[in-house]
Amino acid sequence: MSDNPEQPNESGTESEDIIAAMFRSILCLTLLCTGTVHGAVKHVPIRSGVVLKPGETYTAQVESAKPVEIGWTAVQAKACTTDCVQMTLIGATHAPPFSAARGAQGNYTPTDGKVVVEYKNVSQEPVTIDVYRLERTCDAEGCRLFDPSKKGSFLVFKIDEFKSITTSADGSYSVISGVVESGRAFRIHVVWWTDQKGGYQGCPRFIKGYVDNHTPKEKYRPYILAGLNVGDANNIVLKSIEECVPLAPHFGVLEKNVFK
Repeated sequence: MSDNPEQPNESGTESEDIIAAMFRSILCLTLLCTGTVHGAVKHVPIRSGVVLKPGETYTAQVESAKPVEIGWTAVQAKACTTDCVQMTLIGATHAPPFSAARGAQGNYTPTDGKVVVEYKNVSQEPVTIDVYRLERTCDAEGCRLFDPSKKGSFLVFKIDEFKSITTSADGSYSVISGVVESGRAFRIHVVWWTDQKGGYQGCPRFIKGYVDNHTPKEKYRPYILAGLNVGDANNIVLKSIEECVPLAPHFGVLEKNVFK
């Protein structure tokens, strides 16, 4: 979600939109230049060495009440020259089949307490695959703030003024206080990243600049901060950040999702 350019501009909003776009570009550059992993990924075999002749299928089933991350890797001596394995999530109405040549991973939500994935050889040559479940561990300080099994709800802060920001030693989360457009004060935890650095990790540096330099709020308000609240009403923990951008007066969002 972002500013809606079709809405009429007020005086000065064109230059403000340009600044907001530049800010997004800087954040994108930050994302592209980083990728440090702060955790471990373990492959737990579901079935290894599955030989599939042309047209043959193998179905993997995992019992779980929570979302499950499942992957596969082609291990035959001669690599596929085309997308030779097609994956289909059985029972899903909005997940079309997906094909790949070397391997792929997916995060699947269980149906009736289980995840069922079909793997089909859609090539003209035999293929051999290892199918596994992924278990991720996170050492980032931000991971201690929430239950990873909680889905959360979308929440948007239209910030009028920042008051303070304190960021963890590893940079994975910040505690931010301020005032939103409605005049209500807030103090929240914002998780920028978990097992891998990325996303909006440049945001705390910009926000800290506003606070430390006592930047007039007119230079950045309304500042949009949006993500999933995986805390509660008295202890908001915002993760999976989707927007972190200043000068966004035309940001479109349902009012029920706005913190007021």
